[in-house]
Amino acid sequence: MRTKQKTDYHVLLHLCTFIKPYMAYMCLGVSMLLLVLGVQLVRPVIMKEFIDVGVATKDMGLITNYAVAYIGLILFGMIALGVENYALQSFGQRIIYDIRNKIFENILTMSPREFTAYPVGNLVTRVTNDTESIRTLYTEVLVKISSSILQIIGILAFMFLIDTTLATIVLLLVPVFAGVIFIYRKYARKAFRGVRSKVAASNASVQEMLNAILMIKTYVGEIIMEKSYDKVSREFLEAGLFEVKTFAIFRPIVDGLFFVALIAIFTVTGYFDSITEAGTVFAFLQYINRIFEPIKEIAEKYGNLQSALAGAERILPMLESETKQVQKNIVIPKEFSSIHSIEFDHVYFSYDGTENYVLKDINWSLQEGEFLGIAGPSGGGKSTMMQLLLGFEQPTKGCIRINGHDLSSLDARIIRQSMGYVFQDSHLFKGSIEENISLFDSSITEEMIKEAAKRAHLDSSVQRLEEGYQTPVGYLGSLLSQGQRQLLSLARTLVQNKSLLVFDEATSNIDSHTEELLQQSIADMKGDKTMIAIAHRLSTLRDATKIIVISDGEIVEQGTLEEVLGQKGLFYQLWNA
Repeated sequence: MRTKQKTDYHVLLHLCTFIKPYMAYMCLGVSMLLLVLGVQLVRPVIMKEFIDVGVATKDMGLITNYAVAYIGLILFGMIALGVENYALQSFGQRIIYDIRNKIFENILTMSPREFTAYPVGNLVTRVTNDTESIRTLYTEVLVKISSSILQIIGILAFMFLIDTTLATIVLLLVPVFAGVIFIYRKYARKAFRGVRSKVAASNASVQEMLNAILMIKTYVGEIIMEKSYDKVSREFLEAGLFEVKTFAIFRPIVDGLFFVALIAIFTVTGYFDSITEAGTVFAFLQYINRIFEPIKEIAEKYGNLQSALAGAERILPMLESETKQVQKNIVIPKEFSSIHSIEFDHVYFSYDGTENYVLKDINWSLQEGEFLGIAGPSGGGKSTMMQLLLGFEQPTKGCIRINGHDLSSLDARIIRQSMGYVFQDSHLFKGSIEENISLFDSSITEEMIKEAAKRAHLDSSVQRLEEGYQTPVGYLGSLLSQGQRQLLSLARTLVQNKSLLVFDEATSNIDSHTEELLQQSIADMKGDKTMIAIAHRLSTLRDATKIIVISDGEIVEQGTLEEVLGQKGLFYQLWNA
């Protein structure tokens, strides 16, 4: 995802690709914007004629006509402005909806290795803060900067039509403004890049600390964490102050130039002595005020532009990468409706593609209805082997076959769709027990949920709850015990009726009573389901058809429970530890 910083042109060019589906909204908004701009340019001219012609001649008919025209333009401008705002805001919101969904879809399709390379807080920032900053790019920045430029050109044109001398004085100040904006551009981009970076760092830090809040409190580490976050927050503060300082210096310069223009006009002209020329002076004062407003707006929107571009730079790699579509319905080929066999054939694996293998010459096979137990010390390669089986990683050498088919030639999601996985840490979502078992799948009936809960030995404890299966689980399952969460995770797997079940350290974080219930569930399914269990608590493997022992990425022992115990090697030591 990370890439070198893109040029502003490249970033804007790619962001423009999202405009096409909503071109009608943009055209409507721009049309109304031009009408509003035209109204704003014409109003000073009407006021000039009102003073120089109507008031000077005391013609009540003309005065009334100009007054009606002026009020009519104000009302028309208000309506056009309302339509403009609605069209442009709708335009921007719909585009951001597409961008936000594409980024989230990209995150969903990232491999586990890609996902773990980024703090969760950074990814959250991509979906929220960065996309929100881009929204202003579509709804305000690009359109408003363009309209401000057109407004400046239009005002200068009307000024020259009214009086060439006064218009020339104002025109001489334009290069000064251009220079100020050029200098501001340099520092603004740096400031907004810094702010965006520190927002992501702050989110990542908060996310990490809140996820570990119980451990922090257990070790009485609140003060240490407070100091750690204070450092991150202070860097955020410094980035924000640099941004504020940049704009605080620029804005007074713009205001100062406005008064310079007024003084210049009052100094070089003698028009105040003539009532017939008062309308011209009045019109010029309005135009001067209005020419400075779009210049100020350019400065402000340029700041927003830099903020948006800084956010866009961060998400652009996600937008440019080809996103694998998340299929709503994965069609399982007939030959994979059930897992009949799994074979690891001389499998080697290295994370960096070199000969620094974390798995070396792994050979084992599993037939339908068998129960494979995997044991070994931590860091030996057990979970890595499961990552290969799930298709998240590909073997560096060797082959993995499912039902005789090379896994590398298949869509790994097909295999995962046929596999039930019970993790060491059961993650629960906001909702009820029923919703967490079904994973919000409306096609799973209440009877199916209760049957799965009974097979997982969860039903009896749920029935004792006042709200039963409608009981909220709380944030990350905080309202349930660790044992209940793990049994719920098993029920979630069983309700899917998968032919292959994988237990990844499923008993490592539960009490002995829950472990007995889980072991009973496994024993009940023996022969009916094909099962793989990775375990530190080796009692979980009592009923295994075969056991392999992995150490330092190699299979050092394998056989039945009696056979591996009889070898009196590593498994024997672990069993008696």
